[in-house]
Amino acid sequence: MRKILFVLTAILCLLETAKCQNVVIGEVAPDLKIKQWLMDLQPEEAEYTCILFYHSESPQCRKNLTKVKNLCKAAEDKINMVILTKEKYSEAGVTLTEHLGNNTCVAFDDAGRSFRNFGVKFIPFCVICNKRKAVMWCGHAGTLNQQVIDRIINSKTK
Repeated sequence: MRKILFVLTAILCLLETAKCQNVVIGEVAPDLKIKQWLMDLQPEEAEYTCILFYHSESPQCRKNLTKVKNLCKAAEDKINMVILTKEKYSEAGVTLTEHLGNNTCVAFDDAGRSFRNFGVKFIPFCVICNKRKAVMWCGHAGTLNQQVIDRIINSKTK
C-alpha cells in the first residue's frame, strides 16, 4: 500500500511540474513585458539570449546567477543574458547593478506579466532563445552547464 501511495504521489508531482512553464523547446517564446531596464541598458543583438527569472531574496537565485552569468560570459559574442525580476527598481536595482556587463542586462518585469506569460512557477528558471525567439533550452538555472551551452551554440538550427 505504501508503494502505491508513493508512486501516485510521485506521478502527481511530475504532472504538476510538467505544466510549470508555458515554454516548449523549438516553439516561439512568449513576449517579455519589460517595465524598465536597469540604468536604461538593453541587450545588444546576439545569436542567443539567456533569460534568468530571478528574485534577490532567494539564495538559489543568487547562487545560480553567478554560475549562469559566467557561462554566458564565456560565450560573450554569442549569448546575451537578461536577468528578469518582479522586484521594484528601488529594491533590487542597487544589488543588481554589479551584474551589469557587456552581455548582461537587468530588466524589471511589468507587474509580473513576463513571469505569467512564461508560466514561471519556480525560480531560478532559465530560458535560452535564438534571435528568432525560438526556445532552445529551458529549465532550472542550476542544471544549465557548459555542455548545454556548447550544444546550443553548435546546433544547426539557428
